[in-house]
Amino acid sequence: MYTQWIELGKQKGLSELEIFSVRNKSLSLTVYQGKLDSHVKSDVEHVTLRGIYDGKMSLVRFENLSTTHVETLIDRLIENAKALTVSEPAIIFEGSPSYPEVKEERYDFGQIPVTKKIDLLIALEKDILDHPSVSQVQSTSYQEIDTKTTLINSKGLHLTKQNTYAYAYAIGVFQKDDDIKTAYDIKLVKNFDDFNAKEMAETTIKQGLQKLGGKTIPTKAYPIVFSNERFADILNVFEPIFSGEAAYRNLTALKDKVGQQIFGDNINITDDPLHDKSHFKIPFDDEGVACYRREVVKQGVFNGFNHNLKTASIFKTEPTGSGFNGGISPTNFYLEPTDLTFDEMIKDIKEGVYITDLVGLHAGVKTVSGEFSLQASGLMIKDGKLDHAVKMIVVSGNFFDMMNHVKGIANDLKFELFAVGSPSVYVESLMIGGE
Repeated sequence: MYTQWIELGKQKGLSELEIFSVRNKSLSLTVYQGKLDSHVKSDVEHVTLRGIYDGKMSLVRFENLSTTHVETLIDRLIENAKALTVSEPAIIFEGSPSYPEVKEERYDFGQIPVTKKIDLLIALEKDILDHPSVSQVQSTSYQEIDTKTTLINSKGLHLTKQNTYAYAYAIGVFQKDDDIKTAYDIKLVKNFDDFNAKEMAETTIKQGLQKLGGKTIPTKAYPIVFSNERFADILNVFEPIFSGEAAYRNLTALKDKVGQQIFGDNINITDDPLHDKSHFKIPFDDEGVACYRREVVKQGVFNGFNHNLKTASIFKTEPTGSGFNGGISPTNFYLEPTDLTFDEMIKDIKEGVYITDLVGLHAGVKTVSGEFSLQASGLMIKDGKLDHAVKMIVVSGNFFDMMNHVKGIANDLKFELFAVGSPSVYVESLMIGGE
C-alpha cells in the first residue's frame, strides 16, 4: 500500500516522499472503591507524509486514513510546499550504514485476561487502604500500550520497530491530624508477571508517610540532595539546551561551548538508546537515522549538540539519531551514576535537605540563563541521616553553577517514563526559602 503512495507522489511531481506511521493499541483501566470505574480500549494509526516539491519540504498528518483519500493529501502536501517562504534544508534520508539490534522480547499483554488486570488494581487499592494513615485512594490505574512504527521512503528505506509495555499506580491520600498529603509510585513493566501489588502498595505507603508532619525551615543556604526522580526532572527540563535547534535559534548558553568545560569534571551525561535500565530501546529516530550511544558531556566537557537532519545540515555535521516528533529529543538521556551508595553519599552532611518533590518545573525555570526557583518538599538530613519531613520551602539556584558544585553522585540510577534518568545527586549548597 505505502509503495503505491510513493509512486502516486512521484507522478504528481514530488522528487521524494516518505511515509511515517505509528500504530498505537492501548488499554486503560481504572478502579475506584473496589469496582471498575472505566475501561477504554483504542487502536489508532497516525501517519505523516513528508515530501519534497521544488526543493521544499512539507508534510501532512492524518489518522486511520483509507488509500482512497491519499491523492487528496498528496495534493495538499504539494500546495503546502508551494506556499513556503522559509528556506530550510529539505532532506529525505537514504538510511544509515547499520542499525543497532534491539535484544528485547516483546510481551503480549493481550494474552492476560482483563479480569486479572482489574484484580491487580483492586488488590493494590485494598493494600494501600488497609494502612491506618490512608483516608482514601483517589484513583487506581492500569495502562498498556503496544506501539508499532513503520518508516518507508522513496530512497528505498524501510524500517520498523515495536514496543510493548504496561504501567500501574494508585494515588493514596495520607492524613495525620490536619496534614493531608498524596503519594503514588508508577510501576512500569515489560512483562505482566513483574507487577506485585503488595510491593507497589508498600512503596506508595512509605512515600506517603514520609511526607506527613512536615515543617518549614529557616531561610538560608543548605547542602541539597535531590532524589533520583527529582534530579531526572531537572535534567529533563534543561535537556533542550543540548539541542541543535536551540543552538540554531540562539536559545542555549552552550552555543559556542562545544569542546569546552561547562560542568564539574565529575559530570558525565550520556544518551544511550539501548541502556539496560531504560524502559525503551530505540534503534532509529523518526527520520530513519540510526541511534547510537553518545557522551554528550564527558568529565564536564561538552562534546556537542543533539541533531536531527535539518540542524545537522545547518551546522555541517552528522545527525545524531535525535529527530523525534518533528523536533529534537534524546533517546535515553541520563547522568552517569557512580559506585557510591545513597547512605555513603549523605553520611557527612550535618544539616541538609533531601528533596523528594518539586512543583513548577516549567514556570519556575529559565532554561537559557539556567535560573530556577521551585517549590519543594522532602526530608531534613541531620548528622548523615534522613530525619523529619520538610514542607513549604522554595529551592533556588542556577543550573550551570549547580552542575559545577556537585559533591556526590549515587549508584541508584533510575529512568523516568519520559526516558530521562538520574541517580540521586548531592549539591554542595543551594538557597532554601523557608520561614
